[in-house]
Amino acid sequence: MALKKGSEFSVIISDRMLAQANMSEEEFKLELGLFLFSKGVLTMGKASEFAELSQFEFQKEMAGRDISISYDEEEFEKDFQTIMKKHKKD
Repeated sequence: MALKKGSEFSVIISDRMLAQANMSEEEFKLELGLFLFSKGVLTMGKASEFAELSQFEFQKEMAGRDISISYDEEEFEKDFQTIMKKHKKD
């Protein structure tokens, strides 16, 4: 099932299911965000947003679970260009 860009959908997780999993809503969001990031489904920014954490806090959670940051050449080039643009402004 493919979603159109900009579309939204809701997932309802009952309190009973959270209780059976022995998780709070916040823990569930974090675990799902980490899972989706580790599978390459979400970027770190989107996964941390989903988990309602800052990227720094999300990275700390990743480190505690030995989830590495995948950083490919394209992402490096994009970051490098951003740094160069900011440097030229100064």
